[in-house]
Amino acid sequence: MRFVGFYKRITPALHLLISIAVLLPCSCIVSLAALPAAASSDAARWTNVNIPAQGTSGDWVLANGANIRCLTAAPDGTLYAFCQGLTYTLYKSQDDGISWTYTGKVKDDIVDIAVSPVQSNTVYYATVSTVYRSTDAGDSFQALPASPGGAGNDNIEITSIDAAFTNGNVISVSTRDKDSLEFGGVYILNEADKSYIWMDSQIGSYDVYYVAFSPNYPLDGQLVAVTSDEIDTYTTVKAGDAGWNTLIGNSRLSRDNALPHVPVTTTVSARIAFPDNYSNDLYSGRCVYYVAVNTGTDNGDVYQISCVAGPGESIARDMNAGLPSGLDNIDISGLDAGGNYPNVSLLAGAADNSRIYFSGDGGNNWTICMKRPTGESVTGVLLSPDYPGSGIACAATSGADSGFSITRDGGYTWNQLSLIDNRVETIVNLAPSPDYELNGVLFMITSS
Repeated sequence: MRFVGFYKRITPALHLLISIAVLLPCSCIVSLAALPAAASSDAARWTNVNIPAQGTSGDWVLANGANIRCLTAAPDGTLYAFCQGLTYTLYKSQDDGISWTYTGKVKDDIVDIAVSPVQSNTVYYATVSTVYRSTDAGDSFQALPASPGGAGNDNIEITSIDAAFTNGNVISVSTRDKDSLEFGGVYILNEADKSYIWMDSQIGSYDVYYVAFSPNYPLDGQLVAVTSDEIDTYTTVKAGDAGWNTLIGNSRLSRDNALPHVPVTTTVSARIAFPDNYSNDLYSGRCVYYVAVNTGTDNGDVYQISCVAGPGESIARDMNAGLPSGLDNIDISGLDAGGNYPNVSLLAGAADNSRIYFSGDGGNNWTICMKRPTGESVTGVLLSPDYPGSGIACAATSGADSGFSITRDGGYTWNQLSLIDNRVETIVNLAPSPDYELNGVLFMITSS
């Protein structure tokens, strides 16, 4: 789900900071808005300036040791993220990522986060074995029935979670079994159902790496999943009470669209993204969605899936997102889509570095960012609702110097904003802006 209203509250000082940061991509540059000292005829007066601070005292602009994962947005624009490496692990931002607070005093290792599409205060997070629910925007959580599909036992683990709403919230989780020739599944819990149990959707003998509700779920009842039989990777669709691969056929991913078929074996993660005008009508020309896979062997990519009536095989097309880097295949860990097919905008983040690729024509052509986010890998990307016009998006990264970053130019340049894996220890240089007497803006370069 994409975030709402991003960047609308960023100050003019940060606007200027972003421009300067493009010129110095390897430095930690911070803009400090400080009121200039009042004029005095008696003596010079000094004013203490607040510099970016670590943790709670600095609103988590700096978060030394953190890796950001599971970046998720609520319908009201609140952002949630799992910050691995900190004492508390669930964080939220209500000002478009400028500042963060930990919430719920959660200490779990989080696999995925989901928010009800109609109840912004209803938040879910999953560990490898359990799903937790909050009805107060993350202030407190209660566990849902444990171990869907046996998760947490015998090497079975939850891989993703999603939420939809009909007459109540509906939750789906995907699981995989790490043992050879043993498989996971997709399990559904309808909170309006008095039995309150996880129902097996009977997906078959597959490990499932990602599951997502259709954006039109209350009308079409569709679930979409990315699966693997430990050799091939497939996408599959379940519509309403019909079985998987019944109304819409499975697709099988083939590396580089090769004939004869070359398998793509997903072992790490997958993502699904829908155009804004996605339709389950096979004759509309808009029953199209996108999948990104991380194989762990640099044999993944972004695929366009064009639906075909089941039991026929839907068409999977390798979109070669890494071509601007000279790569036929590239593992992708972050994916989002915005706008209408066929001119849908796509943003894809690499799994083994911090490069971000973007396309404005449904993946037919890709551009690589000129100034990428800091960090060692992209763990999440989110487009603003008006991204095709505004060019505003955000990204989360992990590894050394990771952070929450933004772009205002469609993805060409990215700049750290918060949750930066760093600390201010040595100030190398300071410079007031040319209009310091009017705007009180100060720039600072630190040693890291």
